[in-house]
Amino acid sequence: MGLLTFAEKVERFVPARARRSHLDVLLRELDQVVPGGTTALPASLHHLAERIRRRGLVILFSDLLAPPEEVLSGLAHFRHRQHEVLVFHILDPAEWTFDFDQPATFVDSETGEEVALEPWEVRAGYKQRLDAWAERYRTECRRAQIDYVALDTQTPYDQALYRYLEKRRRLH
Repeated sequence: MGLLTFAEKVERFVPARARRSHLDVLLRELDQVVPGGTTALPASLHHLAERIRRRGLVILFSDLLAPPEEVLSGLAHFRHRQHEVLVFHILDPAEWTFDFDQPATFVDSETGEEVALEPWEVRAGYKQRLDAWAERYRTECRRAQIDYVALDTQTPYDQALYRYLEKRRRLH
């Protein structure tokens, strides 16, 4: 397993190793990642798919906040090259539930754009669109034989990954 972190460009690359102890190295690296700034997710997926020579398991931790057709195309590129793909779709719990009670100003963490609103006015529409958006990813990933796991930011990456790998081990 190897690791590549990126935003608009590659930030950190740890080459793949076959040793079990290498997973601890990767998890430490993941723990040090500081999210923020704009990302070029679809382009980065295609870029990486072209560079990985040996078939393997590709794991993406992302909020998937990019045009779904472009992200799904990037993920399909890995499948076309015979990789197994696992997507951890990560959002803050408040993004999944939108349980805000008071008027609020929301700030896009990538662009800094601000939107002031009354949560009760948009909650139902927001939840409907979010659910449809997540379902599209879930459905399209299943169709492409890509594993999809919805996750919130309160679940540590290592726990989510260990749970998934243990479940996978039991199924095979």
